[in-house]
Amino acid sequence: MYTVTNVVFTALGVFIIWASWGTGRLSVKYLNMRLAEVGLSSNQLLVVEFAVTMVMGVIIAITLVQPETAQQAMAAGMGWTSLVARPASNNPKKRR
Repeated sequence: MYTVTNVVFTALGVFIIWASWGTGRLSVKYLNMRLAEVGLSSNQLLVVEFAVTMVMGVIIAITLVQPETAQQAMAAGMGWTSLVARPASNNPKKRR
């Protein structure tokens, strides 16, 4: 189940979504609010949020989908990340 290939391609799928929605434009629901309470700088917050998203993305996507091919692993990583993250809004009224 957790083969090197599955982990690498699932992580690549997570990274693709993270990179396309990008630094400062991606908001992981609830995670960034909780991490902000810790008092991290914005750069530290970004690194921790990315690391947590990557680890959780790989574990959850592989556990739920159990991909057998590289394509399935990438899709699982992209799907999970798209489910829990969204492009951040500049309008605080739209954030939920």
